[in-house]
Amino acid sequence: QRKPAMPVVEGEVLYDGIGATGGYPQAQRWLFWACILNGAAGFTYGANGIWQVNTRQKLYGPSPHGMSWGNTPWEDAYQLPGSEQLGLAKRLLARYPWWQFEPHPEWTEPGWTKELNDLPFTCGRHDVPMAAGIPRKVRFIYIPLGTWLQWVKEIEKKVRYRAKFFNPVNGDEQNLGEVKPDAKGNWKCPRMPMFQDWVLVLEAIGAK
Repeated sequence: QRKPAMPVVEGEVLYDGIGATGGYPQAQRWLFWACILNGAAGFTYGANGIWQVNTRQKLYGPSPHGMSWGNTPWEDAYQLPGSEQLGLAKRLLARYPWWQFEPHPEWTEPGWTKELNDLPFTCGRHDVPMAAGIPRKVRFIYIPLGTWLQWVKEIEKKVRYRAKFFNPVNGDEQNLGEVKPDAKGNWKCPRMPMFQDWVLVLEAIGAK
């Protein structure tokens, strides 16, 4: 909220595969979309095993504190599923002027509230749909695993939108047809095709 507005690029988040997990792509997807749809100007993906440049012949070994962060060779780390899936996310965004996106938590129900800002971060507590986009042009809504998007709200009058679900795991898209909001400008989101996280995209197709 401070002025002047300055770009923020997420430089380091949870490294994929850290803690001998073998990769946790769902977390990578959540982190990516949470950053991009809440105003970040960029996101840096990282995989454990790459930053140390582990090789099969020679491991980085313990960090200065005496513990190793993991022994995954970089040849394996760069091929973790999270890497591919964030590539799919990037390619989707690149089809739109994403650098003009602004957060719009008021577009969804349920959605982000100021009260959530004051709560300690707990896994699951902050899992609500997150929305950003360009009014009258395009809306992106990320629906985390285990949450349900009930309504897309405040749809502008005299603007026609077409909707689709984007599968962030494999890049498949499901066309939902033209959006038909009610008299208040609210549109009930269709049931998601499968129990996982999804990206809902509304794209303007003309005026009414």
